[in-house]
Amino acid sequence: MAQQSVKATVFKANTPSDTTKQIYEDQFTYQENDIIAPPYNLKELKSIAEYSTILQQCIHAYKTNILGFGFDVEYTFDINGDDVQSEKKQAAENDWTRLEEFIRYLHFDESAEIVVGYAIEDREKTGNGFLEVLRNGAGKPAGVEYLDVKNMRVCHYTEPIEVEFTFREHNEIKTMKRKKRFRKYVQMVDEKQVFFKEYGDPRIMNLRTGKYEANTPEELQANEVIHFKLGSGAYGVPRWIGHIVNLYGARKAEELNYMYFKQGRHIPAAITVENGMLSESSYQQLQEYMNDLEGTENAHKFLLLEVEGIPTEKGITGEEDVSSVKVDIKSLGEILQQDALFLEYDEKSRSKLRSAFRLPPLYTGEAHEYNKATADTARKITEEQVFQPERKIITGKLNNLFLSDLNIYHAQLTLKGPDFRDPMEIAKVLGPFINAGAVSPNDLRDLAGRVLGKTLEEWPEDEYNRPLGKAQNNSSDSMQALFQKSKDNRSGDLIMLLKDMRDVLEELKKNE
Repeated sequence: MAQQSVKATVFKANTPSDTTKQIYEDQFTYQENDIIAPPYNLKELKSIAEYSTILQQCIHAYKTNILGFGFDVEYTFDINGDDVQSEKKQAAENDWTRLEEFIRYLHFDESAEIVVGYAIEDREKTGNGFLEVLRNGAGKPAGVEYLDVKNMRVCHYTEPIEVEFTFREHNEIKTMKRKKRFRKYVQMVDEKQVFFKEYGDPRIMNLRTGKYEANTPEELQANEVIHFKLGSGAYGVPRWIGHIVNLYGARKAEELNYMYFKQGRHIPAAITVENGMLSESSYQQLQEYMNDLEGTENAHKFLLLEVEGIPTEKGITGEEDVSSVKVDIKSLGEILQQDALFLEYDEKSRSKLRSAFRLPPLYTGEAHEYNKATADTARKITEEQVFQPERKIITGKLNNLFLSDLNIYHAQLTLKGPDFRDPMEIAKVLGPFINAGAVSPNDLRDLAGRVLGKTLEEWPEDEYNRPLGKAQNNSSDSMQALFQKSKDNRSGDLIMLLKDMRDVLEELKKNE
């Protein structure tokens, strides 16, 4: 008995290669100048956010909530304390003014928040952000410029040198010398190489050779760099690097969905031919049909199959019998999901990326499941656990680097944050304190200003810096305090007029 066999032929559209043909261009020569190779492709890390549906939102949320409220200046001590001497107060006010002007003119074309924000955005994308520091003729830091991370590389530490360190101890400014190792940095654009030195390195460096040479001309002396990074290595590592597979997978899922809609008129199917075979022309036409799936101009075509029966042994008449051919087209569309492919996978990938930044969906524009109570709770927790520590890290670095060089010791930089206080809720809480005589009128001026939407200055008279008397607050007649004898003789006539009005109103009330 002859053995039957089944022949399977797979038809599919011709697709381009699924592997890249690009060459990763890296102009740096890591064997020279002690340059350290980055652990990841910095160019790809910086551009990968353009291909993600969630990463860019997370990075913008970080930049906006860390720097978007602006820089501010604060004193390093209580300037209104009773034991503060006038000389120290005057010095603190001068430091405040100088630091405020320094941050205001940190960059002449953009605000300080914008320029530092560029570096923070690079830090969140690649783990590294760079700022170039410019000094004035007196050798003091005067401004910063943004450096693109994809063109920057880090070098090994140099030999330790002795540097002078300024600090405060018991309100006295002291200096000490210590050993410190500095790094070099190199930038390459269009095969042109420029060296930078780490901020605080007192040595003179040649920006072309990267060598420390005291006789380097001023126009060839290297500038300094501030390196913002995530981690303690030579290069930082982005906080989302562990989710990079999910990021690529979500992108591929989006591309697959796009191709499904682009070529969606073709339903996956199995064509079975029984007791026959496709003709050569039908085979070629079927392959051409698969190759021409794309585009709306190729939609709604008909498929015509020509099948030839298999001849069998001759019968009584002496003619060959041709077997009856059966063609069956079996749809495979039921194996596809009804809505879109990998919809749940994409949602899980978005959640994983947000968890890497520790952000709730509210900060990425997905607030459909929030009400006021849950939204306020999510904002407060994220502010306390994420944004406040990040602001302290950035301002701490800037203060440590800049303040000693600017000879500023009584003021420091801070980054402002959102105000979650509700004036109406605060007013309710303050009620018992006001009735107990624990709050002065000037204590409430700031709260009243926020309710009214304008700035209210404190009253200069001493009486407004003391709480109202208990007898006045506990009086059953709320108008009694208003008509209490004023210390200001000029308001006597007004008081008498108001008292007369009160008497008239009370008389009318009795007659009702």
